[in-house]
Amino acid sequence: MSVTQALVLEGKTLAQTIRDEIKAAVNGFVSEGLERPRLLAVQVSRDPSADWYLDQQKKWAEKLGIEFDDLLTPGRTKIQSQKELLNHLNEYRSGGRGKAHGIFLAQPLPRGFDVDEALLALDPKKDVEGVHPVSLGLMVLRKTRLIPPTAHAAYRLIQSTGIALRGKKAVIVGQSAIVGRPLNLLLGEQRVTTTVCNTGTSMKDLQQAVSEADIVAACAGQPGVIKGAWIKPGAVVIDVGTTEIDGKLIGDVEFEEASKRAGFITPVPGGVGPLTVTMLMDNLIRAYKWQKGIS
Repeated sequence: MSVTQALVLEGKTLAQTIRDEIKAAVNGFVSEGLERPRLLAVQVSRDPSADWYLDQQKKWAEKLGIEFDDLLTPGRTKIQSQKELLNHLNEYRSGGRGKAHGIFLAQPLPRGFDVDEALLALDPKKDVEGVHPVSLGLMVLRKTRLIPPTAHAAYRLIQSTGIALRGKKAVIVGQSAIVGRPLNLLLGEQRVTTTVCNTGTSMKDLQQAVSEADIVAACAGQPGVIKGAWIKPGAVVIDVGTTEIDGKLIGDVEFEEASKRAGFITPVPGGVGPLTVTMLMDNLIRAYKWQKGIS
């Protein structure tokens, strides 16, 4: 395929459609006399990437009619210890500090904090990142409620191509709990045959797996690890990788070369990224409905 034949999948296009659905859902709740969905961001310390992500949450919450609060706003006391963090999470879990339908725990946590213990302190029904063991366990049991936003964004982009998924072959490069593993479950539900590659996969085996795949999901965080020449003609290529090199974001896939062979491909930046915050807001709506027993 030539470069002009590869369709570039830009996340902002799909994101707008999903945002319209979220806004309609919020308006529907309010018109029925229910409170607005409220998202709480719990940030232990300032971090540039976390600050940017929270700014995006605040921006889109306002546009979608969602209430947003950041526990670490200017003037508030910084969370000093694991015990204090757990106390905050437990209070919001019980509703003792006010209503929050979704809670986002900003990561990374500083040295001395236990992220696993903190995640377990979250109410699974308010886990808008979908990383609580209950959320991931429900996915395994095919009773999915909340899905890690980045994995869900990748999946929705694959769906947006309109190709029939049943019987297709996919390779997922990377098996993190927030992308690779949940994406494997989502594709499996559509009867896609998946191969998951990781740091134990040889380059020879990786090349073979990619060359045979109808769908390639790259989420390894290794710039250019997927060579464009490996891509099967007409394949769907979803590049989740984002590594900053000399001030520029680089994906896991050699974009220019892959574009000559792929049928569909996401750019970096501009592909999966713009969808991630939107899918987090989608999780808030799912969490809201779950808590209120709305089907």
